[in-house]
Amino acid sequence: MFLIELSTKLCGFFREDAQGFDELMHVGGDVYRDVKGRRTVKFERGGTHYFIKAHQGASISEWLKSLLSLKWPVLGAQPEWLGIGAFNRVDVPTMTIAGKGMRGWIPGSSGSFIITESFEDSVSLEELLQQQEDFGEPQRDRLKRHLIPKLGELSRRLHEGGINHRDYYICHFLTQARDWTQWQANDEIDLMVIDLHRVQIRSGPAPDRWRVKDLGALVYSAFGAELTVTDAARFIRAYHGGGADWKDHYRERRGFWFKVMGRALGFQQEWDRKQMKEALAES
Repeated sequence: MFLIELSTKLCGFFREDAQGFDELMHVGGDVYRDVKGRRTVKFERGGTHYFIKAHQGASISEWLKSLLSLKWPVLGAQPEWLGIGAFNRVDVPTMTIAGKGMRGWIPGSSGSFIITESFEDSVSLEELLQQQEDFGEPQRDRLKRHLIPKLGELSRRLHEGGINHRDYYICHFLTQARDWTQWQANDEIDLMVIDLHRVQIRSGPAPDRWRVKDLGALVYSAFGAELTVTDAARFIRAYHGGGADWKDHYRERRGFWFKVMGRALGFQQEWDRKQMKEALAES
């Protein structure tokens, strides 16, 4: 099995053959991640910046190790490019593919990559949250009133479209960097979702089990925003479609939302235990 497809821009720098495949799997640039079997590099060609995620096929022993620990192994770059296609189908903004490739299928000897255009001058919602002390309370409240319904609507589109992210933290939402102290309530904020290599896709709506995991992770990662009951209501209203009958939907699904909060608190407890364990190891 061999596949390589590149955008018109990249075809001017790499060939769509085995030689081009090898060059891209080892392309130089700023290394963001380099672990066994997976490498993420930011590189530039023709004035455009790109990210490439290059995967070397996991061995059979690594597959078995992942499965025995109840973790599904990352199966190369293909899940991410399929995820981007699924996000486009349900109109949730995400990365733009500039290239993809796959060679072989035997564990330990296969390889694959995905190239996406870099979203320059961006900031994650996690970084934005860390800056909130500089904004002043009125500005923080205005931003929350704008962002929370948008997150609820994007989450609804994903789950109703049969997609769950499986790594659904605010650090994986990007928006354009700006001077947030000057942001006005009528200024639009565009969000895009990144890191789709664990995405699951199905023909019908996402089951509650996976919705709870996604939304629990999202709530947990936003605890630092000092969320209020009103904030929760804004999100739930958007997630249920924003209609006048959203309260009826909430009452029917109250148990679901209790599970979401329980999941978020579970994530917090896991983090606290990890921090305690590390502190004891250092003492």
